[in-house]
Amino acid sequence: MIHARDLTVCLSGRPVLKGLSIGIEAGRLTAIAGPNGSGKSTLLRTLAGELRYDGELSIWGTSLRNQSPAVLALRRGVLPQSSESAFPFTVAEIVGFGLEAGARGRREDAGLHVARALDRVGLSGFAHRNYQELSGGEQQRAQLARVLCQIPEPVAADGTPRLLLLDEPVASLDIRHQLEIMALARDFASKGGAVVAVMHDLNLTALFADDLLLMRDGRLVATGPVREVMTDPVLEKVYGCRLRVNAVPERGVPFVLAQSVA
Repeated sequence: MIHARDLTVCLSGRPVLKGLSIGIEAGRLTAIAGPNGSGKSTLLRTLAGELRYDGELSIWGTSLRNQSPAVLALRRGVLPQSSESAFPFTVAEIVGFGLEAGARGRREDAGLHVARALDRVGLSGFAHRNYQELSGGEQQRAQLARVLCQIPEPVAADGTPRLLLLDEPVASLDIRHQLEIMALARDFASKGGAVVAVMHDLNLTALFADDLLLMRDGRLVATGPVREVMTDPVLEKVYGCRLRVNAVPERGVPFVLAQSVA
């Protein structure tokens, strides 16, 4: 579904992505991980069509350069790291922006679609709340509801798989809501869509993702199925510190791992 070859992006004259070649399939949840400054968010923004790039990048079999913003709005939704509002919009108004962007032909049922999206992210009853008064985690879930209003189904009526691009979707959330949001993303992929998520929590990544792209200094270090990529030597190379997969902490230190959605 997504194919990139020798993908290079410069910001303020500095190379941030350096010759990446990747392939991302529909029906799978692909995680992007790596240390701060490795280019994860830049890669996601490039896939979203927000940044100029050199090299080749095609989605749905067509060069991204040849796809209009209107077409992209119907096919892919983007959740940024953070979204601020300088105006006192209600939660329903924030979520409804997704309808304006992508869900053409449903305006007469806008309230219903907004309510459904809020329910999917656990914010039923929040429609008339002031968005600025929500906690950081609640704002993040409201923004995800906006994306789900824009891209309500993983596959379009013509059979085209849709795409969710999520930048740190669980960063502000408690454990329960992290599990629920990742399960929602997992379900979207399982039903034929594609999900690409920037992740920092490697345990959640292992629990929910199919594939993993590991980045460092703007380059791709390793890519493939999570169980093949997530090994001690690879992780230590990427993060530059001692890491162990499936090993109990020393000296009896307690640890907690999520198992499933409660």
